[in-house]
Amino acid sequence: MNYAAIELLRPVNCLIAFAAVLVGGWLGIRDVTEALLMAALSAALIAGGGNVHNDLCGVAEDRMNKPHRPLPSGRLSPAFARVEMGILLIAGLLIACALPTSALAIALVAIASLILYNTHLKRVPLLGNLVVSALGGLAFLYGGAAVDALLAPWLVAGFAFLFHLGRELLKDLEDSAGDRRLPGGTVPIAWGENSARILITSIFALLIVATPLPALMGVYGPVYLGAIVVLDGLLIFVLIRLWQSDVALGFLSKLLKAGMILGLAAFLFARM
Repeated sequence: MNYAAIELLRPVNCLIAFAAVLVGGWLGIRDVTEALLMAALSAALIAGGGNVHNDLCGVAEDRMNKPHRPLPSGRLSPAFARVEMGILLIAGLLIACALPTSALAIALVAIASLILYNTHLKRVPLLGNLVVSALGGLAFLYGGAAVDALLAPWLVAGFAFLFHLGRELLKDLEDSAGDRRLPGGTVPIAWGENSARILITSIFALLIVATPLPALMGVYGPVYLGAIVVLDGLLIFVLIRLWQSDVALGFLSKLLKAGMILGLAAFLFARM
């Protein structure tokens, strides 16, 4: 099997999408049904297809920022990647056709948003970040829609949106040196790196304040609170390092990805 083809779809991100859909449905019915598993698989396939399309549209910037990726390194041909993308997106959509209408609508919105972002919005300051972050929250709603419990995951979807937004801005900050050579712009380029840091700090500060509230109000239990305390500690560490001159932004981005998994666990066991 071609490892580069697997690397291209970013399997960790696909697994996170799979898990987010499961958590979204679980919050609604406290069970894992066949429909929920189908939705999770559909989301993972759509996420993978969107990631492949993202790399196809971003070869020029990846040559500067991430030359090790499969396409700019020449380990995989664009023709192969286009076939892979088509198979993943079509398979994800076909599975969604067997789900409730609201879930199918979310799948269609997700695919359209991914394509729009990759082709037109990726280098539009803040708007592109907002679209990607909304997709991160949409995964939880997809799980809720799959089991006819669309309202249950709204809180986690909102937290996920903010978390993704902060991380996306941090990734833009990480890539700003290479991005300056390309047309268009990102928040650090258009508004300045300090403005990007202020925005990231504001978003994560809001999360640090807001995420414990469901437990303090008695909506969720002590397991949730314990996981959130650890997650907020991670966010505080990220914010401290963000403002230091010797910061390794790539390391902070990886820490935040680990934080996504912790956040998923917090909501999975929220009522314990």
